[in-house]
Amino acid sequence: MGGDILRADSNTAAVKRRRRMLYSGGVALVAVVMLALVASCSDVCSPCDDVAGNGLFAVDVEQGERVTTAGDSIAYCLFIPRAAGAPADPPYPAVVISHGFARGKQYHAETACALAQRGFIVLTPNLVSLLGGEPAQLRNIDNLADHVRWLRGRAADETDALSGMLDPERIGLVGHSAGGSISFEAAIELAAAGDDAAALMLLDGVPWERTIDRAADLTIATFASVRSEPGDCNRDGHILEDLSGLNFSTREIRVVGATHCDPESPTDFLCELACSGSDEQVRAAYQELIYAFLHDVLAAPDIGAASGYDAVVARLAGEARVVATEIGGP
Repeated sequence: MGGDILRADSNTAAVKRRRRMLYSGGVALVAVVMLALVASCSDVCSPCDDVAGNGLFAVDVEQGERVTTAGDSIAYCLFIPRAAGAPADPPYPAVVISHGFARGKQYHAETACALAQRGFIVLTPNLVSLLGGEPAQLRNIDNLADHVRWLRGRAADETDALSGMLDPERIGLVGHSAGGSISFEAAIELAAAGDDAAALMLLDGVPWERTIDRAADLTIATFASVRSEPGDCNRDGHILEDLSGLNFSTREIRVVGATHCDPESPTDFLCELACSGSDEQVRAAYQELIYAFLHDVLAAPDIGAASGYDAVVARLAGEARVVATEIGGP
Protein backbone atom coordinates (compact mmCIF):
# COMPACT_ATOMS: atom_id res chain seq x y z
CA MET A 1 0.00 0.00 0.00
CA GLY A 2 2.83 2.39 0.84
CA GLY A 3 4.19 2.10 -2.72
CA ASP A 4 0.77 2.92 -4.21
CA ILE A 5 0.44 6.02 -2.03
CA LEU A 6 3.93 7.13 -2.96
CA ARG A 7 3.23 6.75 -6.66
CA ALA A 8 -0.12 8.49 -6.38
CA ASP A 9 1.52 11.51 -4.76
CA SER A 10 4.66 11.49 -6.89
CA ASN A 11 3.65 14.62 -8.77
CA THR A 12 4.35 16.78 -5.71
CA ALA A 13 7.82 18.23 -5.25
CA ALA A 14 7.78 17.53 -1.50
CA VAL A 15 7.17 13.82 -1.94
CA LYS A 16 9.84 13.60 -4.61
CA ARG A 17 12.39 15.27 -2.35
CA ARG A 18 11.48 13.01 0.57
CA ARG A 19 11.70 9.92 -1.62
CA ARG A 20 15.13 10.93 -2.94
CA MET A 21 16.42 11.51 0.60
CA LEU A 22 15.17 8.16 1.88
CA TYR A 23 16.47 6.29 -1.13
CA SER A 24 19.85 8.04 -1.08
CA GLY A 25 20.38 7.06 2.55
CA GLY A 26 19.60 3.43 1.84
CA VAL A 27 21.73 3.42 -1.30
CA ALA A 28 24.74 4.80 0.56
CA LEU A 29 24.53 2.06 3.19
CA VAL A 30 24.19 -0.73 0.62
CA ALA A 31 26.96 0.78 -1.53
CA VAL A 32 29.52 0.72 1.29
CA VAL A 33 28.98 -3.01 1.71
CA MET A 34 28.67 -3.96 -1.96
CA LEU A 35 31.58 -1.87 -3.19
CA ALA A 36 33.85 -3.66 -0.72
CA LEU A 37 33.07 -6.93 -2.47
CA VAL A 38 33.25 -5.51 -6.00
CA ALA A 39 36.67 -4.02 -5.24
CA SER A 40 37.93 -7.40 -4.11
CA CYS A 41 36.59 -9.32 -7.12
CA SER A 42 38.92 -10.52 -9.86
CA ASP A 43 38.62 -8.63 -13.12
CA VAL A 44 39.40 -11.79 -15.07
CA CYS A 45 36.88 -12.77 -17.74
CA SER A 46 35.97 -16.40 -17.15
CA PRO A 47 35.73 -18.71 -20.18
CA CYS A 48 32.37 -20.10 -21.22
CA ASP A 49 31.66 -23.84 -21.04
CA ASP A 50 32.43 -25.71 -24.25
CA VAL A 51 28.99 -26.66 -25.57
CA ALA A 52 29.78 -26.76 -29.29
CA GLY A 53 28.89 -30.43 -29.49
CA ASN A 54 25.35 -29.74 -28.27
CA GLY A 55 24.25 -27.70 -31.28
CA LEU A 56 25.40 -24.42 -29.70
CA PHE A 57 28.29 -22.08 -30.47
CA ALA A 58 31.76 -22.36 -29.00
CA VAL A 59 32.69 -18.97 -27.54
CA ASP A 60 35.90 -16.97 -27.45
CA VAL A 61 36.21 -14.39 -24.67
CA GLU A 62 38.19 -11.20 -25.20
CA GLN A 63 39.31 -9.43 -22.06
CA GLY A 64 40.38 -5.83 -22.36
CA GLU A 65 40.31 -2.26 -21.22
CA ARG A 66 39.37 0.67 -23.43
CA VAL A 67 39.41 4.43 -22.98
CA THR A 68 36.11 6.05 -23.90
CA THR A 69 35.73 9.45 -25.52
CA ALA A 70 34.89 10.76 -22.03
CA GLY A 71 38.38 9.69 -20.92
CA ASP A 72 37.34 6.77 -18.71
CA SER A 73 39.33 3.54 -18.73
CA ILE A 74 36.74 0.76 -18.81
CA ALA A 75 37.44 -2.92 -18.22
CA TYR A 76 35.27 -5.21 -20.32
CA CYS A 77 34.64 -8.77 -21.41
CA LEU A 78 33.60 -9.44 -25.01
CA PHE A 79 31.97 -12.80 -25.73
CA ILE A 80 32.28 -13.80 -29.40
CA PRO A 81 30.62 -16.87 -30.97
CA ARG A 82 33.16 -18.92 -32.90
CA ALA A 83 32.14 -19.00 -36.57
CA ALA A 84 34.20 -22.07 -37.56
CA GLY A 85 31.94 -25.11 -37.43
CA ALA A 86 29.10 -23.02 -35.99
CA PRO A 87 25.40 -23.85 -36.39
CA ALA A 88 24.86 -20.52 -38.22
CA ASP A 89 27.02 -18.18 -40.27
CA PRO A 90 27.88 -14.59 -39.31
CA PRO A 91 27.25 -11.72 -39.09
CA TYR A 92 25.69 -11.97 -35.62
CA PRO A 93 23.68 -9.50 -33.53
CA ALA A 94 25.32 -7.86 -30.53
CA VAL A 95 24.18 -6.92 -27.04
CA VAL A 96 25.71 -4.59 -24.45
CA ILE A 97 24.76 -5.52 -20.87
CA SER A 98 25.04 -2.80 -18.21
CA HIS A 99 25.21 -3.95 -14.59
CA GLY A 100 23.58 -2.35 -11.58
CA PHE A 101 24.69 0.13 -8.93
CA ALA A 102 27.73 -0.99 -6.93
CA ARG A 103 27.97 -4.20 -8.95
CA GLY A 104 30.28 -5.33 -11.77
CA LYS A 105 30.40 -6.96 -15.17
CA GLN A 106 31.03 -10.38 -13.60
CA TYR A 107 27.43 -10.53 -12.39
CA HIS A 108 26.19 -11.01 -15.95
CA ALA A 109 28.88 -13.41 -17.15
CA GLU A 110 26.60 -16.46 -17.25
CA THR A 111 23.97 -14.50 -19.16
CA ALA A 112 26.64 -13.36 -21.62
CA CYS A 113 27.88 -16.92 -22.13
CA ALA A 114 24.37 -18.27 -22.66
CA LEU A 115 23.63 -15.59 -25.26
CA ALA A 116 26.98 -16.03 -27.04
CA GLN A 117 26.44 -19.78 -27.19
CA ARG A 118 23.23 -18.97 -29.09
CA GLY A 119 24.72 -16.60 -31.62
CA PHE A 120 25.07 -13.18 -29.96
CA ILE A 121 28.20 -11.11 -29.56
CA VAL A 122 27.98 -9.78 -25.99
CA LEU A 123 29.86 -6.90 -24.39
CA THR A 124 29.84 -6.60 -20.59
CA PRO A 125 31.63 -3.39 -19.58
CA ASN A 126 32.11 -2.07 -16.08
CA LEU A 127 30.45 1.19 -15.15
CA VAL A 128 32.34 4.04 -13.55
CA SER A 129 31.22 4.75 -9.99
CA LEU A 130 27.73 6.19 -9.67
CA LEU A 131 28.46 7.73 -6.27
CA GLY A 132 29.18 11.08 -7.95
CA GLY A 133 25.50 11.82 -8.52
CA GLU A 134 24.19 13.23 -11.79
CA PRO A 135 27.61 13.93 -13.36
CA ALA A 136 28.51 10.26 -12.85
CA GLN A 137 25.15 9.18 -14.29
CA LEU A 138 25.67 11.29 -17.40
CA ARG A 139 29.23 9.98 -17.77
CA ASN A 140 28.01 6.39 -17.78
CA ILE A 141 25.31 7.22 -20.33
CA ASP A 142 27.95 8.77 -22.61
CA ASN A 143 30.23 5.78 -22.11
CA LEU A 144 27.50 3.32 -23.08
CA ALA A 145 26.72 5.23 -26.27
CA ASP A 146 30.46 5.22 -26.96
CA HIS A 147 30.62 1.43 -26.47
CA VAL A 148 27.99 1.01 -29.20
CA ARG A 149 29.94 3.25 -31.60
CA TRP A 150 33.16 1.39 -30.72
CA LEU A 151 31.57 -1.95 -31.65
CA ARG A 152 30.34 -0.50 -34.93
CA GLY A 153 33.79 0.91 -35.63
CA ARG A 154 35.41 -2.47 -35.02
CA ALA A 155 32.90 -4.16 -37.31
CA ALA A 156 33.82 -1.70 -40.07
CA ASP A 157 37.58 -2.25 -39.65
CA GLU A 158 38.63 -5.05 -42.02
CA THR A 159 41.66 -5.80 -39.83
CA ASP A 160 39.55 -6.36 -36.70
CA ALA A 161 38.30 -9.70 -35.41
CA LEU A 162 34.72 -8.36 -35.46
CA SER A 163 34.82 -7.52 -39.16
CA GLY A 164 32.26 -9.71 -40.90
CA MET A 165 31.22 -11.10 -37.53
CA LEU A 166 29.11 -8.31 -36.01
CA ASP A 167 26.08 -6.77 -37.68
CA PRO A 168 26.26 -3.04 -36.83
CA GLU A 169 22.52 -2.62 -37.44
CA ARG A 170 21.61 -5.23 -34.82
CA ILE A 171 23.04 -3.95 -31.53
CA GLY A 172 20.75 -4.06 -28.50
CA LEU A 173 21.04 -2.61 -24.99
CA VAL A 174 20.22 -4.54 -21.81
CA GLY A 175 20.42 -2.91 -18.39
CA HIS A 176 19.86 -4.13 -14.83
CA SER A 177 18.90 -1.76 -11.99
CA ALA A 178 20.76 1.55 -12.49
CA GLY A 179 22.13 0.00 -15.67
CA GLY A 180 18.55 0.12 -16.89
CA SER A 181 18.47 3.90 -16.50
CA ILE A 182 21.82 4.16 -18.27
CA SER A 183 20.60 1.97 -21.13
CA PHE A 184 17.29 3.87 -21.34
CA GLU A 185 18.94 7.27 -21.61
CA ALA A 186 21.74 6.01 -23.89
CA ALA A 187 19.06 4.74 -26.28
CA ILE A 188 17.59 8.26 -26.34
CA GLU A 189 21.02 9.82 -26.94
CA LEU A 190 21.93 7.34 -29.69
CA ALA A 191 18.63 7.96 -31.49
CA ALA A 192 19.12 11.72 -31.29
CA ALA A 193 22.52 11.30 -32.97
CA GLY A 194 21.18 8.98 -35.66
CA ASP A 195 23.00 5.97 -34.17
CA ASP A 196 19.90 4.10 -33.02
CA ALA A 197 20.15 0.96 -30.92
CA ALA A 198 18.13 -1.90 -32.36
CA ALA A 199 16.54 -2.97 -29.07
CA LEU A 200 16.27 -2.02 -25.40
CA MET A 201 15.53 -4.35 -22.49
CA LEU A 202 15.28 -3.31 -18.84
CA LEU A 203 15.84 -5.87 -16.09
CA ASP A 204 14.24 -4.61 -12.88
CA GLY A 205 15.26 -1.12 -13.91
CA VAL A 206 15.58 1.59 -11.28
CA PRO A 207 15.03 4.98 -12.93
CA TRP A 208 16.40 8.28 -11.74
CA GLU A 209 14.06 11.27 -11.62
CA ARG A 210 15.69 12.63 -14.78
CA THR A 211 15.06 9.31 -16.54
CA ILE A 212 11.37 9.53 -15.63
CA ASP A 213 11.23 13.09 -16.94
CA ARG A 214 12.72 11.87 -20.24
CA ALA A 215 10.43 8.86 -20.68
CA ALA A 216 8.44 10.49 -23.48
CA ASP A 217 11.69 11.00 -25.44
CA LEU A 218 12.21 7.26 -25.90
CA THR A 219 11.26 6.32 -29.45
CA ILE A 220 12.63 2.79 -29.77
CA ALA A 221 9.88 0.38 -30.75
CA THR A 222 11.66 -2.86 -29.86
CA PHE A 223 11.41 -2.44 -26.10
CA ALA A 224 10.82 -4.75 -23.14
CA SER A 225 10.75 -4.33 -19.37
CA VAL A 226 10.93 -7.28 -17.01
CA ARG A 227 10.84 -6.51 -13.30
CA SER A 228 10.91 -8.15 -9.90
CA GLU A 229 8.53 -7.73 -7.00
CA PRO A 230 8.56 -4.24 -5.41
CA GLY A 231 11.16 -3.87 -2.68
CA ASP A 232 13.77 -1.56 -1.20
CA CYS A 233 16.41 -2.40 -3.81
CA ASN A 234 14.22 -1.45 -6.79
CA ARG A 235 12.66 1.58 -5.06
CA ASP A 236 9.35 -0.20 -4.56
CA GLY A 237 8.93 -0.97 -8.26
CA HIS A 238 9.73 2.61 -9.25
CA ILE A 239 10.17 1.56 -12.89
CA LEU A 240 6.38 1.72 -13.27
CA GLU A 241 6.53 5.51 -12.98
CA ASP A 242 9.02 5.59 -15.85
CA LEU A 243 6.98 3.26 -18.05
CA SER A 244 3.76 5.17 -17.49
CA GLY A 245 5.38 8.19 -19.15
CA LEU A 246 6.19 6.41 -22.42
CA ASN A 247 4.63 7.72 -25.62
CA PHE A 248 3.86 4.19 -26.75
CA SER A 249 2.11 1.25 -25.17
CA THR A 250 4.25 -1.64 -23.97
CA ARG A 251 3.81 -4.86 -22.04
CA GLU A 252 5.65 -4.90 -18.72
CA ILE A 253 6.41 -8.27 -17.18
CA ARG A 254 6.54 -8.87 -13.42
CA VAL A 255 8.32 -12.09 -12.44
CA VAL A 256 6.38 -13.54 -9.52
CA GLY A 257 8.45 -13.86 -6.35
CA ALA A 258 11.56 -12.33 -7.95
CA THR A 259 14.01 -10.14 -6.05
CA HIS A 260 16.37 -7.47 -7.34
CA CYS A 261 19.19 -10.06 -7.47
CA ASP A 262 17.39 -12.45 -9.82
CA PRO A 263 18.24 -10.65 -13.10
CA GLU A 264 21.90 -11.30 -12.31
CA SER A 265 23.58 -14.55 -13.29
CA PRO A 266 25.53 -15.23 -11.23
CA THR A 267 24.50 -13.25 -8.18
CA ASP A 268 26.17 -13.35 -4.76
CA PHE A 269 25.43 -13.46 -1.06
CA LEU A 270 25.82 -9.71 -0.56
CA CYS A 271 23.12 -8.93 -3.09
CA GLU A 272 20.96 -11.62 -1.50
CA LEU A 273 21.63 -10.16 1.95
CA ALA A 274 20.73 -6.62 0.87
CA CYS A 275 17.85 -7.47 -1.46
CA SER A 276 15.97 -10.38 0.17
CA GLY A 277 17.61 -13.38 -1.40
CA SER A 278 17.47 -15.02 -4.80
CA ASP A 279 15.95 -18.14 -6.32
CA GLU A 280 17.48 -20.35 -9.02
CA GLN A 281 14.15 -21.07 -10.73
CA VAL A 282 13.24 -17.39 -10.79
CA ARG A 283 16.65 -16.54 -12.27
CA ALA A 284 15.99 -19.18 -14.91
CA ALA A 285 12.72 -17.44 -15.83
CA TYR A 286 14.61 -14.16 -16.26
CA GLN A 287 17.18 -15.89 -18.48
CA GLU A 288 14.50 -17.44 -20.64
CA LEU A 289 12.77 -14.07 -21.11
CA ILE A 290 16.04 -12.30 -21.93
CA TYR A 291 16.98 -14.79 -24.62
CA ALA A 292 13.50 -15.05 -26.15
CA PHE A 293 13.10 -11.26 -26.47
CA LEU A 294 16.57 -10.65 -27.91
CA HIS A 295 16.29 -13.63 -30.25
CA ASP A 296 13.07 -12.24 -31.70
CA VAL A 297 13.92 -8.56 -32.05
CA LEU A 298 17.56 -8.94 -33.13
CA ALA A 299 16.91 -11.82 -35.54
CA ALA A 300 19.43 -14.09 -33.84
CA PRO A 301 20.19 -17.55 -35.27
CA ASP A 302 17.54 -20.19 -34.64
CA ILE A 303 19.13 -22.64 -32.23
CA GLY A 304 17.16 -25.80 -31.54
CA ALA A 305 13.49 -25.36 -30.71
CA ALA A 306 13.72 -21.72 -29.64
CA SER A 307 10.39 -20.31 -28.44
CA GLY A 308 9.35 -16.76 -29.30
CA TYR A 309 9.01 -14.09 -26.64
CA ASP A 310 5.21 -14.02 -26.81
CA ALA A 311 5.07 -17.79 -26.41
CA VAL A 312 7.45 -17.75 -23.44
CA VAL A 313 5.48 -14.98 -21.71
CA ALA A 314 2.22 -16.85 -22.32
CA ARG A 315 3.59 -20.12 -20.95
CA LEU A 316 5.13 -18.52 -17.86
CA ALA A 317 1.90 -16.59 -17.25
CA GLY A 318 -0.06 -19.85 -17.53
CA GLU A 319 2.25 -21.33 -14.91
CA ALA A 320 1.63 -18.27 -12.68
CA ARG A 321 5.33 -17.38 -12.84
CA VAL A 322 4.88 -13.97 -14.50
CA VAL A 323 2.19 -11.31 -14.76
CA ALA A 324 1.99 -9.25 -17.96
CA THR A 325 0.39 -5.78 -17.97
CA GLU A 326 -0.03 -3.14 -20.66
CA ILE A 327 1.36 0.24 -19.65
CA GLY A 328 2.30 3.58 -21.22
CA GLY A 329 1.04 4.92 -24.51
CA PRO A 330 -1.18 7.84 -25.46
